Amino acid sequence: MSQISIALGLYSVYRDLQQDLESTLRRVKEMGYAGVEFYGEFTHEPEMIKGLLEELELANCGWHTEWKLLQPDTIEATLDYHLRAGTRNIVIPALGGPWEIGHKQDEDSTEVWIRHAERMNEIAQQVAAQGFRLGYHTHAHEFDTDFGGVTPWDLLCQHTDSSILLELDTGNCIEAGADPAEVIAAVPGRPLLVHGKPYSRTDGHETYIGDAKDENNWRDIIEQCERAGTEWLIVEHESETAYPGFIGAERCLAGLRAALASR
Repeated sequence: MSQISIALGLYSVYRDLQQDLESTLRRVKEMGYAGVEFYGEFTHEPEMIKGLLEELELANCGWHTEWKLLQPDTIEATLDYHLRAGTRNIVIPALGGPWEIGHKQDEDSTEVWIRHAERMNEIAQQVAAQGFRLGYHTHAHEFDTDFGGVTPWDLLCQHTDSSILLELDTGNCIEAGADPAEVIAAVPGRPLLVHGKPYSRTDGHETYIGDAKDENNWRDIIEQCERAGTEWLIVEHESETAYPGFIGAERCLAGLRAALASR
């Protein structure tokens, strides 16, 4: 069983982050989060980020880093930035899907996802040489796209090196009709980061962890996370109206703490 730490995915408070990095990180710390996962372009001096995190005793548990920044012509500059920022885990936020990252929707196929997996293995070796770990974050399309009984998630699990972090997004998983706890249980031995995302089949993302409308079974998810040795449970909420920004972040933290305490 693992001791799970709770971080905030800064996409949850991205507007605040863009306006004032320091005050955003200070508020995250004051709320009681143990770490943060960054999202977005490299707009701040990396040494400033590292210094703030050290001062606040906040862990940098990862950074969502676009596919385009991990290609042969960009990866050296990307890794230099992450070294200076103190990043440990470099997480690819998405491939395919409606954003057409890496391939267009009409190109979607088993072969394309296998090529992505093979390319991830190459990138993982390159980043590991400088002390990083590579990960991949899921959306709904990795679970509800069916290539004759095989999904992109299946292909990534089968064809990526076992050292690559699988960052399961629980809300996106439910949106696709899958059960996050079952998905985690089905990949024993894989290193995991887990995005704890509240999701309601009736209200979409306008909910929070601990809300009766949230479809996540946190007791089962946490049990499987503990069995899997999950290091970080990373809150990511996308409420725009009912619980925007720090309102949702605070409620989600309280809900996760309550779920962990009831174990």
